[in-house]
Amino acid sequence: MRIILYTGKGGVGKTCISAATAVKCAKLGYRTVVLSTDSAHSLSDSMDIPIGDEIKRISPNLYAQEVNVQHEMRLNWGDIKSFIVDFLNKQGMTGLIAEEFAIFPGMEELFSLLKIKQYYEEAQFDVAIIDCAPTGSTMRMLNMPDIMRWYMERFFHLERRIIKLVKPVMEKIYDNVLLPTDEVYFSVEELYARIRGLHKILTDPDICSVRLVCNPEKMVIKESQRAYTFLSLFGFTVDAVVANKVLPESVKDPYFAKWQEIQQKYMEYARQAFHPLTIFQAQLFDDEMVGLNLLEKMGESIFQEQDPAQVFLREKPFTIEKNGSGYDLYLKLPCANKDDMNMWVKGDELILEIGNFKSNTLLPGNLVNLPLKEAVFQGQKLKITFGGDSDERPE
Repeated sequence: MRIILYTGKGGVGKTCISAATAVKCAKLGYRTVVLSTDSAHSLSDSMDIPIGDEIKRISPNLYAQEVNVQHEMRLNWGDIKSFIVDFLNKQGMTGLIAEEFAIFPGMEELFSLLKIKQYYEEAQFDVAIIDCAPTGSTMRMLNMPDIMRWYMERFFHLERRIIKLVKPVMEKIYDNVLLPTDEVYFSVEELYARIRGLHKILTDPDICSVRLVCNPEKMVIKESQRAYTFLSLFGFTVDAVVANKVLPESVKDPYFAKWQEIQQKYMEYARQAFHPLTIFQAQLFDDEMVGLNLLEKMGESIFQEQDPAQVFLREKPFTIEKNGSGYDLYLKLPCANKDDMNMWVKGDELILEIGNFKSNTLLPGNLVNLPLKEAVFQGQKLKITFGGDSDERPE
């Protein structure tokens, strides 16, 4: 199954682009499903058809679903959340505060994406189009598997062994101590396995691509550039950009002449900033693009003779090459500014901070015991060299 995730700054029109792509794929004969994982669903409004939280057939080959975030939370996090809330209650935190603390940022959207893993394994569809939340929420969602992996691999097994030893004693001595049961641990293990499987699917460039939706405006393109960097940092492949609401050349009204000039300037900037990504253009139509007929028109206008389900770029976010007695790790970080970056190795992890985001990448075994020698930018890639005689933190 081919999976395409659309994200972008709020208001750029990613729901409309997602729906138009899905309609185009269905017309090409792909059995297609389009899902909204944004808690503020607008897919029904875009298609002008009530959809709901169950798979609904919209037209031949086309299906849609607005995932019920609260249902997915209860299904995937219910037992674990109950334990966390009970634990917090015993510590004096009550009511809605405990409920809020039991949910991590990005978790709601992540659980919605688990539907994709289900459909992928069941092979129900040829193509899945995902209308994601705006950029910030999408970044938190896609970073959740790394966060859970880090906690699971660092603390889970050790903590479980300790709990089995101390639980009978602790519960007799302290009335306000609540320790997790085996059922809670089993729930965590099962959830972790599912998220790890989802992460494997989403980071396979032959299966999944992220596409950025932007408008030809400075602030929007800048945010899309940051998203491109962070997605690459977390191992996700971006294969295309869709510039939406582009004024067509046929518009000759003097009122829009300045806007056309501005858009042309930023379209040229986008081509340079996002090279070598394919940049599609969705023109600003003279009508509100709502309903299947207009979405079909929009999809044809964007992709024309190209198949939107194809993979437009398969470049992996990072590669490792042998270099004499050491190794070079190449990490694709398009649009990154080295002045905003910190990097170091701790144990078997390469830790990178860029702006407000941090990535913990497990190093392959043959790099773990080698010193970090230097890091330099080569075009859009950060080249990190392991080997040598000193373990110096690179500038």
